[in-house]
Amino acid sequence: MKNRPFAALLAAFVLTSAVPFTAFADDGETIVETTEETTETPIKSDWDYDIGDEIIKDGLKFSVYQLGPTRLEVKSCLTDDREIEVPEVVDNLIVDRIGKYAFKERKELYSVKLPESIRTIGTYAFFKCENLHEFNFPNCLEQIDALAFSNCYDLWPIKLNRGLEKMEIAVFQACTGAKSLSIPGRMEVFTDHTCQFMSSLYTLRLCTGVKIVEKDAALNNMYQKRVIIPPTVTDIAPYSIGYTYFEGDYDQPLDIEIFGVKGTAAEQYAKNHGFDFVEFDFKYGDMNNDGKVDANDASLILADYANSSVKDNVSAFSHSEALKADLNDDFVVDAIDASLVLSYYAFISSGKNYTPEEFFFQR
Repeated sequence: MKNRPFAALLAAFVLTSAVPFTAFADDGETIVETTEETTETPIKSDWDYDIGDEIIKDGLKFSVYQLGPTRLEVKSCLTDDREIEVPEVVDNLIVDRIGKYAFKERKELYSVKLPESIRTIGTYAFFKCENLHEFNFPNCLEQIDALAFSNCYDLWPIKLNRGLEKMEIAVFQACTGAKSLSIPGRMEVFTDHTCQFMSSLYTLRLCTGVKIVEKDAALNNMYQKRVIIPPTVTDIAPYSIGYTYFEGDYDQPLDIEIFGVKGTAAEQYAKNHGFDFVEFDFKYGDMNNDGKVDANDASLILADYANSSVKDNVSAFSHSEALKADLNDDFVVDAIDASLVLSYYAFISSGKNYTPEEFFFQR
């Protein structure tokens, strides 16, 4: 259960400590409160709009940021509603961007549903939305700008879309409620400070396709236990994963295991920094190693769950096998994981073409 006083203290520490990152404050732009503007704007023809024109609809202010074709961004939120659904089209114009500061410090906000048209989430867009819990990352989303979700203490789960290509600095900093985070493979660079101070983050997974881990990408995640690094990663900056940082020094390494393929950058990083290395084949859900994920694999997971239930919860799976079977990242192998295997089997049988890694850990 989340500890509010701890979260508040952590937020203060994040914003004032000597972590090697200084871009915590906004860029000085004045945020003008406009909650009194509630009159909806009359519809105009597409060619009547200019850059900066605004439309107010359903408690949100939209702004034209592009012409030819004309596109809208969410500029600000004018309502205190706990649940907000952003429309895909407003006055016949497509909404494809969440503007910077759009929902900044909306403490009452609990749920946000974005349309599939959204391609960019701007800087500080949801900064310090302390109670934001339910959030979807649309399939078309390509970029999340700096500190977009920083200090969203209750944001969990975080399931990023597989089409995401770029995250700027400190996107999920101090998201203290999240227990796992998977970085999609199309995002080739795991960026500086992406997930520092995520105090509940047990599992950090870099998906196949990630190539570079930048300096300080995952600092100060005090309870982190496992990090999965695929063979596509060829460059991992020193101290980027598995360390705390305080008053100018990288402190004692955390007690983590690094899962990866022998002879790759993952093994070398573990060796250089004294972390335990576990060899892993990245065949999520394929418990019998036959190259398929199907009902037979679900049966093996259920059998282990049944046996461990009568043997003081001691699994017969090795560390590597347990990671292959723990498909919801809750550190428990049980019937839920078996049901996920069956869901993937049905999904693939319908003609879809996701890899197990994409299906289980990306949207």
